[in-house]
Amino acid sequence: MTESIDWAEIVGNVGGNQYGDRICTLQAEGIDTTSIEAAVEQTLKNLDDKNSRSLVVFGEPQSGKTEMMIALNARLLDRGYPILVNLLTDSVDLLEQSLSRFRGSGLNPSPKQFSELPTDHTRLRGRKWVVFCKKNARDLEKLIEYLRHEDGIIVIDDEADYASPDGNVNKADYDKTKINLLISKLLGDDGRYVGVTATPARLNLNNTFQNESENWVDFAPYPDYVGQDFFFPSDGHVNYRLHTFEADEGSERTEIEKAVLHFMCGVAELHRLGLKKNFTMLVHTSGKRSEHDQDVGFVQATMDTLANPKGAGFERLRRKLFKIAKDYSELDGSDVGEFVLRRIEQNVVVKINSSPGKSGKVSDIAKPTSLFSFGVGGNIISRGVTFDNLLSMYFTRSVKGKFSQDTYIQRARMFGSRKDYKNKFQLWIPESLIENWSKCFAFHKLALEALRSGAGVPVWLADHKTTPTSAASIDKSSVDFEGGEMSFALFEYNEERYSTLFDRAGRSDQVVLKDLRKAFGDQQLPDHVFKYLLHEIKPGNTQISFHRASGFGTASKNYTDEEKQNIRRTKGIFATNEYKRSERPHARHHLKVFHNGEGKARIFYKINGGAIKFIQNRK
Repeated sequence: MTESIDWAEIVGNVGGNQYGDRICTLQAEGIDTTSIEAAVEQTLKNLDDKNSRSLVVFGEPQSGKTEMMIALNARLLDRGYPILVNLLTDSVDLLEQSLSRFRGSGLNPSPKQFSELPTDHTRLRGRKWVVFCKKNARDLEKLIEYLRHEDGIIVIDDEADYASPDGNVNKADYDKTKINLLISKLLGDDGRYVGVTATPARLNLNNTFQNESENWVDFAPYPDYVGQDFFFPSDGHVNYRLHTFEADEGSERTEIEKAVLHFMCGVAELHRLGLKKNFTMLVHTSGKRSEHDQDVGFVQATMDTLANPKGAGFERLRRKLFKIAKDYSELDGSDVGEFVLRRIEQNVVVKINSSPGKSGKVSDIAKPTSLFSFGVGGNIISRGVTFDNLLSMYFTRSVKGKFSQDTYIQRARMFGSRKDYKNKFQLWIPESLIENWSKCFAFHKLALEALRSGAGVPVWLADHKTTPTSAASIDKSSVDFEGGEMSFALFEYNEERYSTLFDRAGRSDQVVLKDLRKAFGDQQLPDHVFKYLLHEIKPGNTQISFHRASGFGTASKNYTDEEKQNIRRTKGIFATNEYKRSERPHARHHLKVFHNGEGKARIFYKINGGAIKFIQNRK
């Protein structure tokens, strides 16, 4: 009987429906797979039907991208791609966390670290491989050596905007940065690249691996996802426990102590409400390890003092605890305070750091093992780590210069699966920091909304305090920076029509703006400008001045014929004194039509004050 069996058809072959099986497994666990299926199928369509060699899958922070990547690997294996290389940030913790989840999914073949591959390249042929590798030079060089005889490799790059872009893109000698160069070598002439990230601006503005934004794939969050709209609502009305303070007032130790007491009271409250789980608090104040030690000391001192009723500081801290407990109890707070004191020894304080080749102890805190679990530190918090049951975040890490939107968006570790207790979440943050953090998200959202609407090439926003990504990573040979005075496409000028459109006549900013949107196409009034202005409008305030139209060059001989025809000049047209002539001289945003007296006109937009820049890759 066995002599007639073709064992080559059996060995390693579990059939061609791993993807379908994985989707069924997730659905059986009660997980909504709609977004996963949409993203995976669109990625395959863009790789196969559109023959795209480089694209990006973008989503929200902590929105389930790892599960989507598992499904994508399964789909690619079903499609017959033999070698899938999954790249991760240079962190032992993230490698272990991701590898464990991938292996637990039952993928066939079982995922392997690059070091587990056979050194004899002939043993790679004819078999499928799912490979994991950290983005560091040593590991990538070894991986390239292992796979030097293979072709058709698919690279799936998690946290793709980290390390992968070319940081030397604008340097005259143009030596590519090491990781970018090595990934290029790994891809070879026929490899395919799929970047996965929540912050794709850097990949777009850097032209990383010549990715094509028109083939980007939107990975929408799952229905119960808690993210930007909840934590940074556009109307400013928060529905969770937001504690703000002045960064230069008081002491860090006092603020951390207060936050620790509130966190433990919050845990007690949730237990009283029936959510009997272990919970985590993160403390992130600095990138300096010496300061992490200090913060660990602050947290540990609070716990030790409350654990020693005979100690000198116990009564002071107990009274403070019971006072805070009143905010978490329907009684006088003594029930909450007593809950905390009875369980005060059920705590763990973990310093989280990331060192090359060493664990940052993320696994000790990502899934809290003690009732009161504290994670303190480190830069690894900002990239890819998911913290289950995160209830409180004390976050004071700021910057001296501009806020890089991609960095701060990645630091929103409170996003994710928080539906059961989202209204009880605690965020401790300086007032100035949350204002800039909110702006980072608002600008980021505007850019992605335009992309999702099918508007084409994304337009990223920057101002004097925030920038989409590091300036060194922006390819200045193909990226335009529009700021200060902006003007848009020429159109046929009809004085009667446009005088009526720009006459406020009792209308609100929003109504006038929407009427202009209906009257002008995207070339004459770009959608990204329109959406930005809508975002800026606050109810009850007039923030836009709609000017009467003016002629340009119609009464002066100081302009060239070309300037008159184009209604543009190098020095600009919208002079400062135009503000005084407007209906609202002190408004922040000004819109005005200039015409040339020959039937042509343009809309001009200018900001009164700190300028906004619109950044777009024209390549």
